[in-house]
Amino acid sequence: MSRALDLVAVFAVAVVLLLPKPSLQAKTALVGEKIELDRIAQLEDARFAEPDRVEHAIDLADAYLRLLHADWALATTAQFATAGDHRVSLLRATAFAERLEAQACVEETKRGLAYCDAEGAQKCTEAARIRFGVISSAMQTLVDNHIDPHQNPQRAREAVSGVLHATKASDQGPTPPAPKK
Repeated sequence: MSRALDLVAVFAVAVVLLLPKPSLQAKTALVGEKIELDRIAQLEDARFAEPDRVEHAIDLADAYLRLLHADWALATTAQFATAGDHRVSLLRATAFAERLEAQACVEETKRGLAYCDAEGAQKCTEAARIRFGVISSAMQTLVDNHIDPHQNPQRAREAVSGVLHATKASDQGPTPPAPKK
């Protein structure tokens, strides 16, 4: 009996020593101010209640982008990707740009501009067209120069910076009018 008890004790010690350490560390999936998190909770509730309303998806995806969750924004807008709404395409293009997926961003931008043309100037403002242009030109530079941002981040940063500086407004502000004589 003593040998069996010794064997059980050795087995128990071996199990305890050979078990892996608990290395799983739980982290909060969404970090932000309480007011932002409450707003996202409200948007998620609205999206859950009416999953086919594009406005809920747009608002939620925009909130996710503000908290740097481009993947979540893409998933939220996936069902509306071909719905013909330029706002969805603008959010998706922005998310692809944040993920540094240049080709997908350029394609989404083209799709969004086509939706703008179909919707007309009343729904698709000039500001939306400008946003499409800024996002597309930066990512088009990466596509044209065959730059992979993941393999060559410095070269990608320089290429995008060159495009963005070309579209930057003057730091000196508006030119004052000439004095009247």
